[in-house]
Amino acid sequence: MLFENYSSEKGLSQNSCFAISQDNYGFMWFGTQDGLNRYDGREFKIYSRQNEIGQKLPSNIISSLFFDNDKNLLWIGTVQGACIYHPEGDSLVKVSDFFPLASKLDNVPVKKIISFIKNEYWIITFNHGLIYFNTLSGKLNTFFNSEEDKANVTSIVLHEGKIYVSLLYSMYEMTPSAQSYSSRPFHKDYPFPQIRELYSYHNALWIGTMAEGCYYINDPVEKKENIISSKLFSGGIGGFTTDKENNLWVATRGSGLYRYDTKKNIVTRAVNKQYDATSPCSNYSLSIFINQQGIIWCGFFDGITKYDPLRFQFRNIDESSSFNGSLTDKMIVRMYTTKDGSAFVGTLNKGIMEWNRNKNEFIRYPASEVYGNANNVIYDITEDKKGNIWAASCGGLMHVDRRTKDIRYFPEKKLPELNKMYAVIKLKRKDSLLIASENGLRFFSLKTYKWYPLPENAKLTTFIGGLYVYTARYVYEDNNNTLWLCTEGSGLVRYRYLTNEFEPVEPVKRISLFVRHLVADGPLFWIGTDNGLVVYNWQQNKIIKHSLLNKNGASNVCYAVQKDNNGFYWVSTNLGLYKFSPDYRVVQKYNTGNGLSFLEYNTACTIKDSTGALYFGGVGGITYFNPASLQKNEYSPAPLITSIKINDKQWPLHKSPDLINTLNLHHKQNFISIEFAVNNFSNEANNTFSYRLKGLSDNWTVAGAGNTATFTSLPPGDYLFELRSANSDGKWSSQIKTLAITILPPWWQTLWFIGLAVLSIASLITYIFTRRVKKIRFEAALKQQLAELEIKGLHAQMNPHFIFNSLNSIKEMILEDQKRNASRYLSKFAQLIRTSLEQSRHTFISIRQCVEHLQQYLEMEKLRFEDFTYHIEIDENLLVDETQIAPMLVQPLVENAIWHGLRNKETDRKLFIRFYKKNDQVICEIEDNGVGLHHTMKSKSSTVAAYRSLGISNIKERLLLLNEKYNMKCSLTITDKTDLPAKNGSGTLAVLQLTA
Repeated sequence: MLFENYSSEKGLSQNSCFAISQDNYGFMWFGTQDGLNRYDGREFKIYSRQNEIGQKLPSNIISSLFFDNDKNLLWIGTVQGACIYHPEGDSLVKVSDFFPLASKLDNVPVKKIISFIKNEYWIITFNHGLIYFNTLSGKLNTFFNSEEDKANVTSIVLHEGKIYVSLLYSMYEMTPSAQSYSSRPFHKDYPFPQIRELYSYHNALWIGTMAEGCYYINDPVEKKENIISSKLFSGGIGGFTTDKENNLWVATRGSGLYRYDTKKNIVTRAVNKQYDATSPCSNYSLSIFINQQGIIWCGFFDGITKYDPLRFQFRNIDESSSFNGSLTDKMIVRMYTTKDGSAFVGTLNKGIMEWNRNKNEFIRYPASEVYGNANNVIYDITEDKKGNIWAASCGGLMHVDRRTKDIRYFPEKKLPELNKMYAVIKLKRKDSLLIASENGLRFFSLKTYKWYPLPENAKLTTFIGGLYVYTARYVYEDNNNTLWLCTEGSGLVRYRYLTNEFEPVEPVKRISLFVRHLVADGPLFWIGTDNGLVVYNWQQNKIIKHSLLNKNGASNVCYAVQKDNNGFYWVSTNLGLYKFSPDYRVVQKYNTGNGLSFLEYNTACTIKDSTGALYFGGVGGITYFNPASLQKNEYSPAPLITSIKINDKQWPLHKSPDLINTLNLHHKQNFISIEFAVNNFSNEANNTFSYRLKGLSDNWTVAGAGNTATFTSLPPGDYLFELRSANSDGKWSSQIKTLAITILPPWWQTLWFIGLAVLSIASLITYIFTRRVKKIRFEAALKQQLAELEIKGLHAQMNPHFIFNSLNSIKEMILEDQKRNASRYLSKFAQLIRTSLEQSRHTFISIRQCVEHLQQYLEMEKLRFEDFTYHIEIDENLLVDETQIAPMLVQPLVENAIWHGLRNKETDRKLFIRFYKKNDQVICEIEDNGVGLHHTMKSKSSTVAAYRSLGISNIKERLLLLNEKYNMKCSLTITDKTDLPAKNGSGTLAVLQLTA
């Protein structure tokens, strides 16, 4: 039996373990002489009166632990009283806090606490006898509390429905009576030695004594003749338990641990061995317990010992485990099985040894251990037809006489550099050996014992560092008499030695130049290289599969390959053993957590025996196991959250972290660290975890042993933390642990604030926009008013000009004594002034209004110049009431035509005014047959010209304002008719173009 040990060096608060239990979450609890310990498979959490979580312990000396599955409470007995651990609250409480009527238990020194029936507890005390507590009735009853007995109660047990109690030298049966129990002696006259423990097993009541082994009473236990003294176990008894195979385990006080297989009547004993870490840590036991997985835990004065049936399925042969320490070198370089079933090993420091596998005895060949002044390393071993052993060594080719144990070397004298040899093979079709050295291959004849060189036409092509490299570390010959050389530097090389054909295998060579071993399986070679495992089809010359052991930069060296009887392939590496399925998948990785004694193995160092057991040699001896007998770990519970830290501070939960379903945090609490564990204690170092935080990433993390998930600077939002775990065999838990996390946004990122902010901004924008629109409208209206004022100002400039001309006419009439005409003129002038004033208040007037104004003006002018005629023509397609034009544009032009064109002509004075529409414009033409523009400009004085120029300038300025302010296309052209080819005679043509 092999064990794993825990002590204060691994975190236990103190090494003396008096009590062991397990709660409903799966945590293991250990009561020591200095504190209570909770173990989660990775670390010990210590409860002590000196720390905050353990302040309610009555004492640090823990004497008893009992977990009540009905109430989910862990009872803790100490030498100064009892208390209770409440898993849901993750806290210690006084017994009186749960059961006020049992306050006495807060201070009574407790030896043992147990319950057989719901709501009933039995408390064995150090000096207050036996206490019975019924939680329903609230009654406390004390038994054996006399001065003689109160300190002598040692144990209590339920056997076949009856409760039995032991005192140092006597036993009692407790029988129910009136809501309590009464005691009656049991085998009163039997001379039991000092009794320490009672246990019910296999229809028998077992009695463990203080110093004289065990007794057991077969059913019916009332018969004295059924009391039997067992001779199987010696010394004092520390405790009993039963494993899942129904074997009885007995922990002794000085004689180690016993396992009793009652079916086979076999007793196996395990005792402490000083230099064997897999033996019990002590022989003096204080407690023993079996947990939910069937793992045996035993408390000693020197720590805790654990027996896990799955822990040490791989056995190791080294000096300590070999027969009489005969394997004196733990560095195993090569192993070889002869045709008669014998085995040999080649070592680094002790030469070659013959290996008796039945006894694990190794027989030395001292002459092989040293060559010259140096240790002789044995790299490879083979045998010839006669059964003689040949070895490739640092000292050259070595012959071993198995009968006489003589060692003989056959050096290559011509090429001494060839004498450091790495591989040797007996050729099937030739009575020769092929030997590989650092600098190539040589043949050695078994007939002549002479060396022969490699044929000249057999050359390798790999060129490294200036040398042709073909150092073979392993050679395999197939049924076609083809040699396959696993070389360091040239990859895999095919050598047909019967035809002297050399050929590097390019597909393998492209993957790795360093090939260490291969195993043939039909047309496939499973090849171990320095760049992973390669499956190669030699018939098709192609790679079937290339598998990297590690893609994270760790080692991918594969030293040796073996196929087991179930068709799986085992590969030795720098990191332990890997198991591959026939379809090239990694089934499992095995390391020290699975029971390997070491991790690093050696090139091509493996054998398989007739039972199917596999052997791999390496730096720590020989690992051996039978794959068919390996048990798989099927136990894979759900993971647990053990701690939550926010901003690097423990989050005050006031209950078990695993019971927390949601976390609501504010925006500054966004640095979250979650610790977790899985209470799977079989090869617990190989438990792995994977997690993800949905809302941040939907991808699971790569499975690893790390038990902390840390998330920094999480933005506000809703997240879901998901956690899963896998056991040492890679089986994932069926349940996923979840924790909902909500990080609230700061107030300025909340919806109500964002809504309010958006509303405020929208309101502000609306206000600014509305104000801007009002301002633009105001400015536009102001500009329009200014434009109108400017136009009206031009009106004001033109009216005085017109008035000046009119007054001059009246003056002339008066001077010429034309009183009647002057009166009529003055009357029409007044009417015209009223019309002008009325139209000046409007920006635009209709054509009808314009024509009416013109007629009033022309009739007034006719009073002065009766000898001119005028005609006003309006296009019938022009809507005179709807078409708008600016006022006082046409009248000044008509006035200019009369005063500056017709007046200076003596006879036949005519004026034509035309209104018509052309495209989208209204055209007004003022045509006279007067003296013309050129004549007027030459004959008139500068004052008259200035008046005329002022009127025309005012019209043009008004047209520019109309174009600018109202986006119109107005224009004025005045042309002498002599400049117009289409016109005959003298006169002036003024064309006013207005937008319709």
